[in-house]
Amino acid sequence: MSNAPSYEIPVSSTFTAYDCHCEGDVEKVVVSGLPELPKGTAFEKMKFFRKHHDDIRLFFLREPRGSMIQSVNFIVPTENPEAVAAYIIAEAEEYPEMSGGNTISVATTMLKTGMVPITGPVTRFKLEAPAGLIGIECDTADGKVGAVRFINQPAFAYCLNKTIQLPGFGDLTVDVGYGGMTYAIVNARQFGFDLVASEGRRLSDLGQEIKAAAAAQIPVSHPLNTELPGITQTMFVTPIERSDRGVESKNAVIVSPGRVDRCPCGTGTSARLAVMHAKGEIAEGERFTHKSLIDSIFTGEILATTTVGPYSAIIPAVSGRTWITAKCSYILEKDDPYPAGYAITDTWPQMTPEHVSVAGTAHA
Repeated sequence: MSNAPSYEIPVSSTFTAYDCHCEGDVEKVVVSGLPELPKGTAFEKMKFFRKHHDDIRLFFLREPRGSMIQSVNFIVPTENPEAVAAYIIAEAEEYPEMSGGNTISVATTMLKTGMVPITGPVTRFKLEAPAGLIGIECDTADGKVGAVRFINQPAFAYCLNKTIQLPGFGDLTVDVGYGGMTYAIVNARQFGFDLVASEGRRLSDLGQEIKAAAAAQIPVSHPLNTELPGITQTMFVTPIERSDRGVESKNAVIVSPGRVDRCPCGTGTSARLAVMHAKGEIAEGERFTHKSLIDSIFTGEILATTTVGPYSAIIPAVSGRTWITAKCSYILEKDDPYPAGYAITDTWPQMTPEHVSVAGTAHA
């Protein structure tokens, strides 16, 4: 062994994080190294973080440390006595008020690392998301952490069967639902999609165009929080099928700036349940199996009905699994020229008015 003194790396920031995937979606959970935030709700902490510490989101999600397909969660203290912790969710272009897959990853990480103790065959606790309190029920039989079921904030349909004009396509019928984020929901078959992995690029490009058209033509505002954005997601869906296992369908959610959610999407599943319930396609307590583009599965159900402002709403519960892939100590060297990373359009799509992907698709 060498007797030479070890080199000490000059570091300006250090974070401890767990890399995970929730049913295939690539996510990070940061558990230490974060700045102290002012007291307040998770929504207020999220806004402060977005205004004053967005460089940390960029550090994790942009190259050379991250990528466009990832999201990151920051676990922070909560002042809510019902919750064990709060968390801030960040994606490539926004800070969602809620994310089902990321919630499952946060809960799983906290259980698997001992931040939350296992209390029996089913471990129950609450987390505070920017959208509000989220109930957690985790299968912890025999001390092993399995599927996480989260009880979401109310989901509802803003409108059904709304016609918009999509450049290069014409009239397009969309449903708009809220499940923690707001979705334009469209039938994938009218564009000739089967929702398989090889369609990912075309789905992403078209989904961005539908999202822009729907957001411009269907302005919506959450009745309880006008600071929440309107339509920021497109969900392509296949028609529902019924069997003795309940109701089934497949989906592909397009996350900005243009990539497919690898998991079946928890807020998307919640919004889909609300829209299906408004259409009379699913009943309270009925099992819903939602598949992703890679055939991973979330199961959902409607626990109860309620109202949100003028809208009839549901209380959805969604279940899925997360696996930890790495425990990481991320460091920022003092002379790193890219502390907030960079984005190149070869993998970070940049939509332009001239970019039209509808050509080449087919009406069903």
